Amino acid sequence: MSWEPRVLRVTRHVRADLTGDLSVPALARVACYSPFHFSRVFQAVQGETPQRFVRRARLERAVRLMRTRPELELGDIAHAVGLAPISNFSRVFKQTYGVAPSAWDRASRLTPGLEGFEDQLAEVRASCPPLRTLLRDRPALRVGFVRIPTPFLDNTLLAAGFAELTGWFEARGVDWRALPLVGMSWDSPDSTPIDQVRYDLGFALPAGLDASGPLGEQRLPAARCVEVHVQGPKGHIALAWEALYAWLSTAQAEPANLPGIKHFRKRPDALGWDQFDLDCSIALAP
Repeated sequence: MSWEPRVLRVTRHVRADLTGDLSVPALARVACYSPFHFSRVFQAVQGETPQRFVRRARLERAVRLMRTRPELELGDIAHAVGLAPISNFSRVFKQTYGVAPSAWDRASRLTPGLEGFEDQLAEVRASCPPLRTLLRDRPALRVGFVRIPTPFLDNTLLAAGFAELTGWFEARGVDWRALPLVGMSWDSPDSTPIDQVRYDLGFALPAGLDASGPLGEQRLPAARCVEVHVQGPKGHIALAWEALYAWLSTAQAEPANLPGIKHFRKRPDALGWDQFDLDCSIALAP
């Protein structure tokens, strides 16, 4: 097995069990590597050490809960993401973001954005039609995906990842044009440094077909989701996430410990990669 699938296995394991044993020896066992080699392999593939990734995954989940569940106490959040006691959570949060969690307004961004992004977003906001949230029940889905690094820094990476993805399905005689296409985002540019953002793009896997080789596999359980339909440029997608998190905060609804999901109504390759027709979706905790 190559390095990338093993590292993907570890990152999925971490996201799914933030309060478990996420020490380097435990993660090395998940990857079937010796601890000595595992740390070096993980950093070569992921661009950060296992310890830093675990801390980042825990903080990103904490930030998501803080944004959407304003009534939750910091101690409860620290416990939920494996950073208890609260003194430890506060220390790690401030070391990472430069502000204590008790002083953060639970709304403003915590990491620098792309230069000029806020100005561009203001222009898009003025022209974007009203975005409406709705609740929808989504069925369970198995997704075979490619992980795309730093798509915000290089727009061509998304198309290159899509070509790799379709090539994998074609090599197995599967007509990917008939399969649902989804995008999955664990990382938020508001709380994740831009150079560490990863994006997963994949097709639903037909029964009996397992992801292998360069692909990862994500199982999305059946869930009630809050969604916004987007038709337009990339900026409209950013506004859709804003609308979804505003709804979650108002409804005091907890997001499930799953990635943010884009269900594509039309494939982006057919629209030229500069326009999108998709549903931005956040699964709700049961």
